[in-house]
Amino acid sequence: MLGSLGVSMGLMEGVGVGLGCVFFYRSFDGWPAKKAGSRHKKPPSAGAANITAHSYKYVPPQPTPEAGLSDANANMWRIIILALVSITAVSGWSHGAKDPVNRREAISDGFLFGGGIVSALSRPQNAIASPSSVPTTPSSIILSEWDPLAYKNFPLEGQSVFPPPFLPPITNRATYRYSLGRDTWALEQLLAFANVTATIRTNVVKLSSGGLWVCGPLWPTKEYCKLLDELGEVTEVVLPVNALEHKAAMKQFVQRYQKAKVWVAPGQYGPFGECGAIKAGMSADQIKKVVHDASKTMGYHISGVLPIGSLSKDSAESVMPKNLRPSWINDGTFGVETLYVELPENAGPVSESAFHHKASNTLFVTDAVVCVPSSTDFPIQPIFETYFDATVLSDPTFWPRTVLQAVFLPLRAESDSLGTQYYPGYEALANRLVRAPILRAFADARSPHEVRSWVNNIVRNSKFDRIITAHFASPINASPSLFADAFEHLNENATSESLSSALPPITCQDWSTLDSLNSFIGDNKLGAPVVYDYKAGCRGV
Repeated sequence: MLGSLGVSMGLMEGVGVGLGCVFFYRSFDGWPAKKAGSRHKKPPSAGAANITAHSYKYVPPQPTPEAGLSDANANMWRIIILALVSITAVSGWSHGAKDPVNRREAISDGFLFGGGIVSALSRPQNAIASPSSVPTTPSSIILSEWDPLAYKNFPLEGQSVFPPPFLPPITNRATYRYSLGRDTWALEQLLAFANVTATIRTNVVKLSSGGLWVCGPLWPTKEYCKLLDELGEVTEVVLPVNALEHKAAMKQFVQRYQKAKVWVAPGQYGPFGECGAIKAGMSADQIKKVVHDASKTMGYHISGVLPIGSLSKDSAESVMPKNLRPSWINDGTFGVETLYVELPENAGPVSESAFHHKASNTLFVTDAVVCVPSSTDFPIQPIFETYFDATVLSDPTFWPRTVLQAVFLPLRAESDSLGTQYYPGYEALANRLVRAPILRAFADARSPHEVRSWVNNIVRNSKFDRIITAHFASPINASPSLFADAFEHLNENATSESLSSALPPITCQDWSTLDSLNSFIGDNKLGAPVVYDYKAGCRGV
């Protein structure tokens, strides 16, 4: 998932090279072509806005063979693109090597430049049709409140913004709004990077004051702003992570909503601004300095930086002065748990804040967990129609392949006893609450203690019956215990039975892509070493 990019950058000093090896070697692995002439196509009708929740069985059509790149041409382009990205990332790494701050900026800039090159050059021709997945149809109870067709949009209001986004869609960046119930909403856009395409979500809560709490702002096109403004006045804005794709639009959004108070997760770095961290034991003056410096380096006014660890109404006095805390903490509306990892071998820190909204019994996270909807139980989200041709979307392999590319599992097919082919990696993930494999391999493998403590704090301090994330489907029907199960691989007392019960049944061989990347990082000393078995519980073949 694209939300993993920022985490990956923080966990690998040579991230441009490392991610280049995975993203761009796989760029021509039969990835569906982008819709031709998409900027002129009329977006999907807003008529679906009034569709109410309903249940249905989605039956995808049969695949049709399409022309694709030859193996020889695909390999040639892999080498060319990988060279371009590696050169930009490595040169940035080398030029900034004497100073950690300069090194972070150089790596980030090189990565963005390399990513732009790849997004422009790595578009394949129409994909070679691959085996369709077996419709195992696991239980969809976990997503019983999610309806991908019940959206509202305003396509004629304007779907571009200037300066333009750093990743596609550059123009015709559609926004779909979903009501998630309990005075919460989601505004979704698409995000594309090389062969990966995913939804990315702004989550919104209406506070008791009537103002809006906006978490993870996206690019403020006219359509996006109208959908948001219909809900009320934006009074609180939160940047919940330091991942690139989640903070890229922040400055433009804050400039549009200048009256709102702005709160950011610690450890921001790179081309979209920097800020320090608020740690236990800091004095009021030290905290003020962190916030003051952040307002200068982030490029917009910062009301506060979320402290590392737990922050709630009951614990707030011991953490930071009242005037430096959000009002939604002081009045008990939210509790916050912030993960912060900084390893000396890496380009920069990794942070993510989780928010427990007590009135709605909801846990808001960004990348911590995801739930991938099965295409046998749900239709593909209509927003994909704004970026891909109908023929591409009608291929039943489109969604399994999209999912596997986003979570960094290989496009490996198998056949069942009847000769029907399917994707084991996709089937293992569908309709489950999971920790994305890329985060298990990059984050959990290098900082298991910090992630484990963060998860334990969330489970101990929060009571919720659903989770809303920034990618794939939401809301997700999930309790604290189910959330903890998604991280069972970090449980030092786990048994083979508990791992088998709690974790998705990913085969050991389906970790091959991430294994290769971690080996590359380790062999070339590009980042912190792997210190934990992130594949715990993988299934043999």
